[in-house]
Amino acid sequence: MSLFGDAWNQHEHGIDFGLGTLPHITPQFFVPRMVDKPQDPIVHAIEKEKATTLGKRDARNFDPRDVTRARNVFPPTFLSPEVLWAKSVTNCDQHSDKVVSWDVLRQSHPNRLYNTPFLTEQSSDVSTSAQYHMRPLPFDLRASVVYVNELELLESLRMMVLGTSSFLHTWDPVSETFVSLGGAKNLPNKLIIGGKDETMSSSLLKRFLDIGTLMRRLEVFLSLLRTRRKEESATVHAFSHALSVVLVYLRDQLSRGPLSNFCIPVSSKTLSGTWLYYGDFEETVVSLASLCKRGLGLSPSQYPQFTMKPVVLLSRIYKYLDTHFRKSSSRTLVAVFAYLLTMSSKNYLQALCRSVAYADSNSQRVATSQQPQRTAIGPLYTEDFDQASPDDGVLFAEDDELPSFIPRDLVEVLPAAQKSLKFLTAAKPGHPVLNPPVRRPFINWVWSTKDIEDLWRTGSRVELGDVVPTISHHNPPDLASADANLHGCSYQSDLVGFRVFDLEPGSNGDNTFNEHSMHAALESFILSFPPVLPSITPNLSLLTSLVFSPLISHAARLSSALLSIFLDQNSFLYLHDHLVLLRSHMLLTSPSFKSRLTAALFSDTDDREVVAGGGKSFALSRQRSRSTSGVAHHGTSRWAVGLAPFLTERGMWPPGGADLSFFLRTVIVDSQDTCSFGPDDSQQEHELGSRRIAEEAEVRLGFAIRDLASDTGRERWLNPLYIEALDFLYLDYKVPHPLDVIITPDTTSKYQRIFAFLLRVIRVESAIRAAFRMTYQNVLFPTLNQSRKLLTHFRFVAHSFVTTLSAYIFDVAIGGNFDAFLARVAACRLGTSSEFTDVFSVAEAHSAVLNDILSACLIRSAQREAGDLLSGSLELILELCIMIGDLNDGRLQEYQASSALDVLFAAFRNKMTTMIKVLEVLLEKDLKSSQRQELLLALQEQSDVRHAPGAVEALRHLILRLDINEWWKNLNS
Repeated sequence: MSLFGDAWNQHEHGIDFGLGTLPHITPQFFVPRMVDKPQDPIVHAIEKEKATTLGKRDARNFDPRDVTRARNVFPPTFLSPEVLWAKSVTNCDQHSDKVVSWDVLRQSHPNRLYNTPFLTEQSSDVSTSAQYHMRPLPFDLRASVVYVNELELLESLRMMVLGTSSFLHTWDPVSETFVSLGGAKNLPNKLIIGGKDETMSSSLLKRFLDIGTLMRRLEVFLSLLRTRRKEESATVHAFSHALSVVLVYLRDQLSRGPLSNFCIPVSSKTLSGTWLYYGDFEETVVSLASLCKRGLGLSPSQYPQFTMKPVVLLSRIYKYLDTHFRKSSSRTLVAVFAYLLTMSSKNYLQALCRSVAYADSNSQRVATSQQPQRTAIGPLYTEDFDQASPDDGVLFAEDDELPSFIPRDLVEVLPAAQKSLKFLTAAKPGHPVLNPPVRRPFINWVWSTKDIEDLWRTGSRVELGDVVPTISHHNPPDLASADANLHGCSYQSDLVGFRVFDLEPGSNGDNTFNEHSMHAALESFILSFPPVLPSITPNLSLLTSLVFSPLISHAARLSSALLSIFLDQNSFLYLHDHLVLLRSHMLLTSPSFKSRLTAALFSDTDDREVVAGGGKSFALSRQRSRSTSGVAHHGTSRWAVGLAPFLTERGMWPPGGADLSFFLRTVIVDSQDTCSFGPDDSQQEHELGSRRIAEEAEVRLGFAIRDLASDTGRERWLNPLYIEALDFLYLDYKVPHPLDVIITPDTTSKYQRIFAFLLRVIRVESAIRAAFRMTYQNVLFPTLNQSRKLLTHFRFVAHSFVTTLSAYIFDVAIGGNFDAFLARVAACRLGTSSEFTDVFSVAEAHSAVLNDILSACLIRSAQREAGDLLSGSLELILELCIMIGDLNDGRLQEYQASSALDVLFAAFRNKMTTMIKVLEVLLEKDLKSSQRQELLLALQEQSDVRHAPGAVEALRHLILRLDINEWWKNLNS
């Protein structure tokens, strides 16, 4: 508005007042003082607009008679400049500006009316003025404010969203963030958008700054991975490549947005529309940065360690993908993580398939001939690179970790299948499971509804490309026949692939090498990715189970294939015959072997000079002569009752020499002539496998000397008078490979512990029979009638105890448990039972049976108290037999033997009473377990499979046999 508005209007109507040039403003000119009250430009503008509106309304309601009156108005008089300035000073018009100028001032408030009370819905000038009025920008000496308009801002954002510096922001490699430019030096900048306050400006800029910063951080992360490429595993290399493809795709999509227009038409909706367009991309980039541990809340010094272990990396990707599935994130975001998982896990899944020979024929031949090696992939840091390997070999240890997406069923069968493959390759390399007639593709992820339904319906699918479901293979052209004379060079068939290096720059002969091929593949993958999973697999866990179901089935078949070889009667690896062989010799259930071994090591005669006698003695290869020194030696040494006399005739223990080796070897060889493999052996005589097992038994079985400690001077096995005298001797069995997966060294040691215990029992049993013969023929206490009665009673009780214990061991502890296990194996072979799914379940059952036998014999470490009582009772019986031998030889006087007899009997009574009580306590502790066994026995009465007594039930048999009328229990009551 100007003071000369009316004058200019008169000039336009042809009226010229002839105004001259205004004089210079003198110092006497002043602006009048403002009224002593707050000035409100908004209220002032509203009042002015109201006055203008009222004037327009009066003009619309004018009276025509006013025109007649206007004609009588005289034209304005000529005003001199002095009068004009004086009048302007004294003018009190409240609706005019106070500043006098030649220029026409811009209206302080637009004439447009808004039908809304919200300032944010009015023009940017109004809203900004109101915000500045209510919240003025604070004056901060520590920051520099930079004002930009929307067009400048959009041109800068075009570069920044791609992670590139612009004229408003530049990349700081130290903090790995974008910082603003254009302000004062050494001061932080505050970027204010025209028409927006500081809060709105920072809110609008945050999304674009976050996208650009995270894109740049991901690029820096990828460059770090590329510098470690030599130390990367195949999984990490695939992940870095897939991530780079994703970044290329995102960069392309970001460049296609509203910012791609170089001539941006700025309007009131341009900035908000651009801000909304990049919302989905912000979510994707933030998730990728979180996956790579490069979030916005972290500085470079706070970046967590990014591990390069394939298992951890794949588990992390799968976790993020499952989270976005559960959150129902955008399809693009879910598809990006599905692509990362598909590409990153490809090599690992192929190695996993090769570990169980689930691959095509060529790969399987390599798998069967070359076992994968154990590798450890270290993290990104250099201290672990020495353990890295470029090949993702699948780990074979049972405690090795697998990715979290591996189904539990596969986790349970995979270790058994991997070990079964090794044993199956050794047992039968040409097995159909190892050489399938139909080519099997590797396990890979499927995402399309069609592929999922095909896999659900048929259990298999056709082999797809690297990225499923939409990426198809491009058939490369025949480079050998195309332009063979290029550069005067023709390639051999093996080198035809190098022809691509002769092509002109920018051209290629195969669409696969197009620079946008992987980008286009990812874009096609995302576009065809289903918005939701099909109803048959509504979540990721069910889809994972479906994807790995072929591998689970193959692993189960692999384990069952090896088990079928061990259950084949025609095979040399027939498990039943090997178990029968072990039971017959190491558990002494073969009457032929037991009698020959007893005759070789023990003696129940009453004459210590008798070397061979009866049907149980050996026919020596040469007649053993008795020397005078030998007779003298027997006269001075105590009689080791129960042992064969020739073992102690040299006066040294343990015995040695070729004779002992020859005798023991003869025991094994002679016992094979009558050795039996079971009740149905008549049907197996003509089986090739059984005959071979019998022929090789004498080679695989052999006695050996145990390496025992002998440096303390108190070793009981060094004295033939002790019950541990034969602990140095054990029976070994060379298990054929791969049957050692069931008959392991651990189970073999359990067999040897039982064998050593049986030798002790047989020694005491032979000694008590020898004592009976000595007391039956001779009266050892002719003058002491009470001692003679006590000896007869003690001998009877001891003989009854040893006989009962021996019968219990062979009938219940060994026979009941081991025969039931053989029946279970036979039922599995006949197909009447599916208890054993693989050889490792058989091995576990085999070991459990031996544990039950050890528990039934009270020789496990957890039964030390009861075992010591049982062993102590046998020792007291052996001491009784040795005392009888000394009394028979005259080494001990009658009165001396009487007091020793009283002590031995009292100690034996105490041990027997205590042992019965301890056994009852053990049974009371396992009462619930015993009830469960009784229930199981009742349920299995209708089954043909024999029920094993186990450990607890066997101890019940022992108490019942030892104390049927509770005589020992009530002895001291």
